[in-house]
Amino acid sequence: MSDGFAGTARKLVRERAEPLRSTAYRRVAGAMLVTNVGNGMQFVANVWLMLTMTNSPRAVALVLLASALPGVFFGPLIGVLIDRYQRRFVFAGADLLSGLVLLVVVALQLSGNLQPWHVFVMVFMLGLTESTAVPTGTTLVREIVPVDRLLAANATTGVAVQIGNVSGAALGGFLISVSSVSTVLAVNIVSYLGSAAFIVGVRTARRIKERPMGWRESIREAAAGLTYLRTHRAMIPSYLMLLTLFAVLYVLNTLLAPFANDALGVGASGLGFIDAMFALGAIVGGLLLPLATARLNRDRIAAIGVIGMGIALVALSFSAGLAWPMVLYALAGISFQSFYIFRTRVQEHVPVDIQGRVMAMLITSVGLCRLVVYLVLAAFVTTMTLRLIYGVVGVLLAVLGVVITVYAFRTDEVSTPPHHEPTVDRFGAPEAVQLSGVER
Repeated sequence: MSDGFAGTARKLVRERAEPLRSTAYRRVAGAMLVTNVGNGMQFVANVWLMLTMTNSPRAVALVLLASALPGVFFGPLIGVLIDRYQRRFVFAGADLLSGLVLLVVVALQLSGNLQPWHVFVMVFMLGLTESTAVPTGTTLVREIVPVDRLLAANATTGVAVQIGNVSGAALGGFLISVSSVSTVLAVNIVSYLGSAAFIVGVRTARRIKERPMGWRESIREAAAGLTYLRTHRAMIPSYLMLLTLFAVLYVLNTLLAPFANDALGVGASGLGFIDAMFALGAIVGGLLLPLATARLNRDRIAAIGVIGMGIALVALSFSAGLAWPMVLYALAGISFQSFYIFRTRVQEHVPVDIQGRVMAMLITSVGLCRLVVYLVLAAFVTTMTLRLIYGVVGVLLAVLGVVITVYAFRTDEVSTPPHHEPTVDRFGAPEAVQLSGVER
């Protein structure tokens, strides 16, 4: 039995080490880890800074609302930026802009001139840079990792993101308790500079084609993501599930604090434990996912994961105290790893040159979902409302999971990466069906 356990452990280590053999991927994963340490710290700093300046929970909700606006309004153009230029420079530029914004805010705070509207501008700008960095990092992984290793790489990146978010939030809370918000912002500047240093050294074989500039051209290119989905309907179910899970994650992140405080009555310390359990479950699930999908039908694993997350959320809507919510959030974190299966399936069938525009569509769609959630929080939140949202979202996920399960178990063939790289023109049309009147 010990030999079996040791053999499984060795296989697990090999599965996790495989993506890290690439220097370029190690740099991307390192940048994602460091930048999410910064994002975790910044989330705590944003909430605490606004709360201490205004003593208004509603102002905190409005700050969160401001962070969602850039993805909604600029998502399509961010996708064009990602596909039109070298992605390592887009990622590094977003990090450097984040550092510059924080430097200005620190200077204003230390001089005693910081006002609430400055915080709103800061949060908006950081929302813009995050909405740029997240899809850019995702597309870089697709660009440098072969499709047959993409799931393992995505799962590894997910582990790095979760470790970064948890450690960043913990570090931010610690620095505020022993020093000040200014210290958090200053440390965060260093984290963004470190992330930029990681990513700028990435080298890829992708060549950037010269394209006409101008707003009209940019708008046409921005529509390419939608064009590609419309002409490749077989990937729409995976895309919609990816969108759904992405939106659910933001809903959970937004509702957890009031749910822990108002519905569960466990306070700030309980909130920290519950949040950490989701991250712990996500890390464990991310470590095990490539090993599991190498031996089992990945579509069935994805379906079971969606059902598991739905059941966990429904159970959370009826839970009380601290122990059971911690267990259920850990289960939700493990189940959430089905997200990376759906992401991988989408990435496998989207050409490298249009990845940014397709992934940026996700950012825009999820941003709209975040706006709705934040507006609800800003307008009215009751214990019953919170429990109802958890329950309804859980039921919807469970139903979707059952539908996917029925389809997955009726299909003998396992979805596999394509044997060749799909190609399209710059407006999202398949190369075999060129758009007329477009200069090549």
